[in-house]
Amino acid sequence: MGSFGSAPRLAAVGFAIALCAAACAGTPAPTNPPGPSGSRGVAGGGPLTVGLSSNLDKLASYRFTESNVGAPGGGSPSPSGQGSYSVSGTVITQPTASIWIRQTRAQYIVMGDLGWVSVDGTTWMATDPQEIDLTSILPGAVYATWFDARASYFNAVGEESKNNVLCTHYKGNSTLGSMYVGLAGAASSFQADVWIAKAGNYPVSGAFGYSTSAASQSGSWGFRFDITNVDDKANILAAPTNLVASPTGVASPT
Repeated sequence: MGSFGSAPRLAAVGFAIALCAAACAGTPAPTNPPGPSGSRGVAGGGPLTVGLSSNLDKLASYRFTESNVGAPGGGSPSPSGQGSYSVSGTVITQPTASIWIRQTRAQYIVMGDLGWVSVDGTTWMATDPQEIDLTSILPGAVYATWFDARASYFNAVGEESKNNVLCTHYKGNSTLGSMYVGLAGAASSFQADVWIAKAGNYPVSGAFGYSTSAASQSGSWGFRFDITNVDDKANILAAPTNLVASPTGVASPT
């Protein structure tokens, strides 16, 4: 998605930054997966093409869910789940570039060069959109980290409907699987799948990572996303009207 442009600093920016730091510990940065090593095994259909996430910018609008679980540390995932987050939202690219994002304890809206933040989903405060870089945690941006760097390990395995979109299903081959199962331990269940829309060639859904039993010390780790409601006329965002100097309440949005 393109830049939202520059804007004068809004009066409440300083408080918004402090509010976000206290209420939601900031916007978490995506956790990068450790890179595999060794030769690339090739099986099945053609390999996954690099750069497909940029095609999300060509859609008029879409909704998404995204989660990043755990964090690698010293070559192994963190059992504490440090770096984990989940977000959902709506992205509109035209006529005015707009984003709404809901995290566990905060919500954000950016429309052009205007931005707002809320900790209760009811009262909102104006803030500088340049201080809340929402584009960096959208599925398109995070997809490149998890899938593009390993595209040659993915092979087409068939056509399927995913999220009501006809897709080509790509699966990580046995070479990739053996690398990460070895990292996670024999008790883990590794998954590397991504679905790419036949029309538009954009990512629709994907999962990369592994999960283990609760008794395992390595824990679960990975990235998962879904794109839905593509170009749906119901994807509408409006500027909040309940603006206050200091938002009330600290409850997490539901």
